[in-house]
Amino acid sequence: MLIDEVFQHVGVHCALSGVSLRVARGEGLLIIGPNGAGKTLLTRLIVGLDPPSAGHVTVFGRDLAQLGNRAMRLLRRRMGAVLQRGSLLDGLSVLENVLLPLRDTPMSKNDMARAARLAMTQLQLDGMENHRPGSLSLGQRRRVELARALIHRPDLLVWDGITDGLDRSAVSEIFEVLRTQQQARGLTVIATDNSTPADVGEKDRVAVLDRGRLLFDGSRTALESAAEARVDLRYVVEGRP
Repeated sequence: MLIDEVFQHVGVHCALSGVSLRVARGEGLLIIGPNGAGKTLLTRLIVGLDPPSAGHVTVFGRDLAQLGNRAMRLLRRRMGAVLQRGSLLDGLSVLENVLLPLRDTPMSKNDMARAARLAMTQLQLDGMENHRPGSLSLGQRRRVELARALIHRPDLLVWDGITDGLDRSAVSEIFEVLRTQQQARGLTVIATDNSTPADVGEKDRVAVLDRGRLLFDGSRTALESAAEARVDLRYVVEGRP
């Protein structure tokens, strides 16, 4: 996945300014920064929901701006997304929501059911199959969204606000699920958060976005070293506003 000199304007405001990032297959990247930094805009560009004002977003070797509707739909079958505003359908049960990515596939009902059970068990959602999303806590809804995002075994997962609505133990469990997927089948993960969760390892890759500009891209250890010398980076390490 390649983001090349991307600019994004919202009205007259430049919300992203010359952002460039490259993420290899099977790699994990956490993009952090305060509210309004441009993280959500960037994730929307990566999954093709919005076109950039300038620059290029290339996913699986395809420039998204060059794709028609059909080609974009096919490309999205290789992606999973958990977006910040939530996207569960309250008129469907939890199980029906989880199964949505499989509805246009040739899988049998038995295979679909097995895939759903596996995804829900991994995320501790057993027994919630017939619940409606409106009856769930925010943390449970986020787990359902992740189960749905992973059920079709995507090559790329994009998660905006990876710790939103989750307690400390749930965050650890989510990171464990994602690391297992990365190791087992080379899943590429791009996630955002306001600060660096404790589960991010010293060598894990972190990018810092603030006011639409990329300030840092490197390991957590390198980020912490940079923060000691640069006051403008301390909040992303320590989680301060």
